[in-house]
Amino acid sequence: MRRRLVRTLLSIALIALPATGCAGVDTSRLTSDTVVPLGRAPLADAAGKRVVGIGEATHGNKEFVQTRTLIIQKLVRDHGFRTIALEADFGGTAVADDYVMKGQGSAEDAATALGFDIYRTREMANLIEWIHDHNAAVADADKVRLYGFDMQRYDRNKERLLRYLATVDPARVRPVEESLAALTDATRSEQDKQKVTAAATAAEQLVAQMKNYQKKYVNISSEESFVLAVHHAETIRRGAQLQISGNDYASKRDAWMAENVRWIADVEAVQGRKKIIVGGHNGHIDKSGAAFAFESMGRRLAKAYGKDYFAIGTDFGTSTFVSKDDDSGERKQFTVSHTSPLAKLFGNEPLGYVNLAQASTKPGNRQLLTSEVRMGNVGDGFRSIYSSLSWTYTVKMVPAKAYDALVYVPQASPVTPL
Repeated sequence: MRRRLVRTLLSIALIALPATGCAGVDTSRLTSDTVVPLGRAPLADAAGKRVVGIGEATHGNKEFVQTRTLIIQKLVRDHGFRTIALEADFGGTAVADDYVMKGQGSAEDAATALGFDIYRTREMANLIEWIHDHNAAVADADKVRLYGFDMQRYDRNKERLLRYLATVDPARVRPVEESLAALTDATRSEQDKQKVTAAATAAEQLVAQMKNYQKKYVNISSEESFVLAVHHAETIRRGAQLQISGNDYASKRDAWMAENVRWIADVEAVQGRKKIIVGGHNGHIDKSGAAFAFESMGRRLAKAYGKDYFAIGTDFGTSTFVSKDDDSGERKQFTVSHTSPLAKLFGNEPLGYVNLAQASTKPGNRQLLTSEVRMGNVGDGFRSIYSSLSWTYTVKMVPAKAYDALVYVPQASPVTPL
């Protein structure tokens, strides 16, 4: 019944709403002479920044993963970046980090461990394999670390937390395991709220108790392993609180993701790795927070780091992508198109990169980049009927307020699932 109602309402909206397009945006004076192929972009504009964010207009496109890969490779090889944080499970990314740092497992296992279907792809495994191969060929100081800044999964975090407690305080393992038993990845969407609430309280108490025993635990283990273990416990607590948060879910998640990025940056800075690459959806990377009514991760990072936060966004003309079908729950391919005035700025370049400040030195470009336009925006959930409603997969935003640079893909293709 609910699905039928959704379809009916969307059909009414399709009839009632006018088509969206480039009306009101003057593109006659646009010039594409500041656009370069992404593979040849020196990224000197991002090189000196503390935090570089790389967005993707949808989670299910091959070209956006390749964009992230090319930018990461350039920043690592040429500009001294040694830390990568992904919109992925903190505990699962620790498993991936074991692979890139120590060779444990495989690239495919690492991609799967990240915790979300969007990463179980050949393209993501290729990126992880590249990081692994880079690390194998360089000194320890130049190895690249992987982190996740999301908190929507439990199992890997519990495994790491209990493993640590078994080393520093074995008597606490079973009580902690029992107190967190209700929190599992498999039952996350259907678990009893009272049990989740009790487990969230237990996780909060555990974090406090661990901090009280910090000196003892550090003496047995190390400062680094203690800090990571506490963060696993904190990730579990926040994940449980998200489950019971209701309408505040999205705003709390973005706030905590921003806190986690800052935590990662601070932890890595102690180790001498002061520059960090952050990969996630455009909506989380965007400095203006145009996709949300609340203060997004990108807005929070822009406030925290100011000019030291460099955001690279992406957009498409036509996109065939893989996403969860919100009607069936299965992962399927969808295709959407939108006519963006940004397309003319990029000319015929199939994977073009443009620095918006540089492009804006031309009056025609500046007029476009400081105007409100629609840019592609698809999360990990879609319905076939949305393909006919461009307002469901685009967001109004001012490019120059949202990003420092853009990558445009005229024809985006789907990822290859593992």
